[in-house]
Amino acid sequence: MEVRVGIAVNNVSFGYGEASILDGINLKISEGTFSVLLGPNGAGKSTLLKVISGYLKPRSGEVLVCNQLVHSMKDKDRSRLITYVAPEYRSSFEFTVEEAVLMGRIAYSDPVIARSPRDLEAAERAMLATKIIHLRDRPVTSLSSGEQQRVQIARAICQDPAVLLLDEPTAHLDMNFELEILEILTQLVEEGRTAFAILHDVNLALRYASTLYFMKQGKFVESIHPGEISPGIIEKVYGVNARIIEDPAGDVRCVVPYSVARS
Repeated sequence: MEVRVGIAVNNVSFGYGEASILDGINLKISEGTFSVLLGPNGAGKSTLLKVISGYLKPRSGEVLVCNQLVHSMKDKDRSRLITYVAPEYRSSFEFTVEEAVLMGRIAYSDPVIARSPRDLEAAERAMLATKIIHLRDRPVTSLSSGEQQRVQIARAICQDPAVLLLDEPTAHLDMNFELEILEILTQLVEEGRTAFAILHDVNLALRYASTLYFMKQGKFVESIHPGEISPGIIEKVYGVNARIIEDPAGDVRCVVPYSVARS
């Protein structure tokens, strides 16, 4: 059976001025999988997601999503294919939650805020999935950071893309909603979508991702399946000594850091 590629990054480099942030990145992510990008602060993770999304244009190389060249597509066509969820969003406009979620349907409608029955139904499903239906008439400016993050996830679901790019989708969420958001993403992947997310929590990545990609200083340094995690990888990427323990209840490995590695 042929494996279809959802995201392909071919020899991509990016930087600002003389500073290089991404250096010859190559990546292939299969359709219908949930992959996670990990690494220390300043590794280039957010920049890579922005390049894949089409928000940033690489200095060299190319990005394909579902076999289409991302940076050659019109904005509306690209937004039907890809959604990008930023790590934190604060609106200064008094949109209601429902209006903010409906913005995910702009790619399918001419009005600034779509209002067709199909659009409203999609927004309803997204708000129910993210448990913000009770907030639908609240202005987004009145919400907590965690609530605003769930509005962003709902907007992404409402957009109904083939590929979801998520930069810290569990930021500002408590444990309950962290797990719920990752369960929602898992369900979307099971329906055939491709998800690529940045997480800081290695243990959440080990529990939910099919593949883990580790970045450091603008390059990939490891690509593994969760069962291949080792103390050596954690030390190499983060400079931390750690133990790997088995969770007998969930058949999942966990990372327990205990000291900074000495160089």
